[in-house]
Amino acid sequence: MAERAARSGWMIAVGVVLVVGTVGAAIALWVAAGQRQADNVAGFARAPVGCETTLDFDATGTFVIYIETTGEFEELAGACDADLRYDRDPDDVPDPELILVDPDGDDVAFGDTDDRSYDVDGFVGTASRSVEIETTGDHVLTVAPTTGDSFAVAIGRTPDDGVALLRWGAIAAAIVGLLVGGLLLVLGSRRPPAAPVPTQPWTPDGRGWPASPPGFPVPPPTTGASGPAGPPPPDTPPVPPPAVDDRPPSPWAPPAPPR
Repeated sequence: MAERAARSGWMIAVGVVLVVGTVGAAIALWVAAGQRQADNVAGFARAPVGCETTLDFDATGTFVIYIETTGEFEELAGACDADLRYDRDPDDVPDPELILVDPDGDDVAFGDTDDRSYDVDGFVGTASRSVEIETTGDHVLTVAPTTGDSFAVAIGRTPDDGVALLRWGAIAAAIVGLLVGGLLLVLGSRRPPAAPVPTQPWTPDGRGWPASPPGFPVPPPTTGASGPAGPPPPDTPPVPPPAVDDRPPSPWAPPAPPR
């Protein structure tokens, strides 16, 4: 019994640790996914309107160009005269003329892209077109001026890069922790089976068997005697009387008591 109680306590303790730990880990992964998206957007390269901006691509592949209606620059290089902060109506997304020149001085063609957008950590952007970077190094992006409120052009990968993996990991951790921890809690909380109750011999109506069949008179009580009182049977030999010693008393014997 003591061993079973110790095992049950161990199961409950481990179950609580698993449930609390995995739920906490799931929450942390989910928060990290949101932070990962914010970090991706914050890491985009940005070009102001009406300026030539040098972009240093350290990797090749497909990049997405976003029209960012809300956001800010950390600083502006060169003689570009643009606002550091910009906030335009997100429903009024312009379509500016863009020119991108590679390190060899050749224009880079733009392509279509999926309909995607982001609104995270103070930045709001909508995908406009894509570009295939085949050579690393400095590229020059020119954004032609347009009418209306200011905006910026952001260049990067997808904002959700690595976010889905973290969120699926959070969901998986929560499911596994709740299943395994919940199972241990259920097993540890189970009571031991009750000891079997010894069975009693069956008797009719619980009053025992009758002393005599129904309808017969009850026998009289006995006195404890094994037979009728009276003289012994005739064939019993008589008991002889005790023998009398007629010898004279010894002089060394004590005197006879008076009669």
